[in-house]
Amino acid sequence: MLKTHLILGTYNHLPEGLDETEFEKTYQSCYRPFLSTLNRFPEIQAALYYSGSLLKRFEARHPEYLMLLEEMSARRQIELIGGGFYAPILPLIPNSDRLGQIELMTTYLRKSFGKRPRGCWLPEYAWEPWLASTLQSSGMDYTFLLDRQFKDAEGRDDAAPSPVVTEDQGRCLTVLPVRDCSLSFDRPLGLVEAAEAAGPSQLTVLMVAGERIRSLWEESGLESPDLYMERTLAWFRKNSLEAETTTPSRYLKSRRVTRKLYFGGSASERFMKASAREGAEHACGSLRRSIIRYAASSALYSRMYYVHLLIGQLRGDKSRKKSAVEDLWKGQCGDAYWMAPTGGIGDPAIREAAYRSLLDAELTTRQKGVFVPGVVKADIDFDGVKEYIYQGNDLNAYLHPRGAVLVELDALKARRNLCDLFAPEPEGDRSRKACFVDRLYSAEPGPDAVLEPWAGDIGPFSSHPYEEVLTDGNHATLCFAKDGVVGLNGAKRSIAVTKRYSFNKKVVRVAYGVQNRSDSDARFWLGVELNASLGTDRIEWLEASGSDVVSVDPSSLSSTRGHSFGTIAKLAIKTVGTVKSIAMATTTPAVVSCAMVGSPAGQGVATLLLWRVELAADETWKTDILLSVHE
Repeated sequence: MLKTHLILGTYNHLPEGLDETEFEKTYQSCYRPFLSTLNRFPEIQAALYYSGSLLKRFEARHPEYLMLLEEMSARRQIELIGGGFYAPILPLIPNSDRLGQIELMTTYLRKSFGKRPRGCWLPEYAWEPWLASTLQSSGMDYTFLLDRQFKDAEGRDDAAPSPVVTEDQGRCLTVLPVRDCSLSFDRPLGLVEAAEAAGPSQLTVLMVAGERIRSLWEESGLESPDLYMERTLAWFRKNSLEAETTTPSRYLKSRRVTRKLYFGGSASERFMKASAREGAEHACGSLRRSIIRYAASSALYSRMYYVHLLIGQLRGDKSRKKSAVEDLWKGQCGDAYWMAPTGGIGDPAIREAAYRSLLDAELTTRQKGVFVPGVVKADIDFDGVKEYIYQGNDLNAYLHPRGAVLVELDALKARRNLCDLFAPEPEGDRSRKACFVDRLYSAEPGPDAVLEPWAGDIGPFSSHPYEEVLTDGNHATLCFAKDGVVGLNGAKRSIAVTKRYSFNKKVVRVAYGVQNRSDSDARFWLGVELNASLGTDRIEWLEASGSDVVSVDPSSLSSTRGHSFGTIAKLAIKTVGTVKSIAMATTTPAVVSCAMVGSPAGQGVATLLLWRVELAADETWKTDILLSVHE
């Protein structure tokens, strides 16, 4: 009988931003039972991957876990696999950061456990052909891809995949085929069920996500995860005559792999499916679709690359640059850029953690005594049009000429992006990623218009580019203008909107001017949409100021109905968290309505300000809106 060589392993990672309670729960029900039980079966070998950020958590909370890893590694029962320190999706980050994260992980494992890793783990099996040369340059000998990726590359489905060599620019890398317990079968399986389903072959690689052990134990009905793992490993001990466990390095040392195969860009099916638009065929296209699947992922990706460029311009201070780079790498945690099973980009805590790290990195690049607040222009979202960035001591503000809207507002003390609101939409009106979005309505919208402010909008102002208007040279001022033709009661009217942004400490002031450039009267409703992210903060109360001051319980806000405050001049949203309140004030009282928005519901507050505007020919209407942040 052909004896099977069996590589068993787990890959383990928890995203940045996940709280300590969830970590401890996962540790006690997943990580600890697996390793402590494996330690009692010294004849069973395993290949284990832990992200660097997870190892840091062990170091702080459970150093005994690292001691056990070191002991098992020293007696060669386990082989520790390297990879990106913060578990990034490697093809989505800059090349220098790929090399740096892998080297940081390699150095950590070598110093902590005395051995340099020879294999690289790819989160979500995300692969591009040029990774072969990148990984080989980083000292990696092998990596893992799914059996499905092997079959797609070979164009056949009738044979069990075997290890191959792939190459890029003359640099070779061995690739091992994986049967993933969560991804390679019709339903998630445990290690025993996966081994039985895999059938006999010269080499079988079985990997399971370490965090899955809890659900596998719960499905088993056994009284503890320790007992579940003991029965699992006892099965492999019992069947050791048919399937001998080994480690990747040990296997490759005894077997020379010469068969060559080239893989196209791909990733796990769940990654590709989560990155495709609804109704789209997820089996084709680029894994980079994850960047544009949601406006939130596109914004975070753009922000990450912009910080990467800022750090690249830092000269002279190596210590400061090193600190900024590590914060940048922390902000590249792969879960934050797609709808990962952990919650991914849909989880405000994970997004907050990514933005916090990116803001830390940016602030580190600012040299004290040299940095001067001001406006710079840069194409940070790679759409061929330069955006406007105000960099201040208290706030950062990113303005896009399309709509002349505020697409990012950073409260620097709290390290928060107050426009970091997730809606399951790509770029566009429905993405809820902007403030000061201009709307024109022919009739007064009701309170529910705040839920879909784009419905009934007759103006071109929200989605068309504004032209920059030169100002007096004030370093904290930007001015934009846009002409548009709208239909009002069957007649055409030419309306011009100007917006003058000025920034002062923790206040954004927008001076509006709306001019009727037609030779006849024009009557319409002007709407300004504001979308504020609360993230993990909780609303304590809302205070509306008009003729009277009214405090409103946040429970009166809904994600299915708009709440009208009537005509007011000021609205303050008081929160419990790092940002104490967000306030909006107007020099001309407006009809204001609010609703909870975002997915899951309640991640933010949408506000719609409405004014009835009546203009004679060439007449101009004006108002100022102030958006202030209190930390």
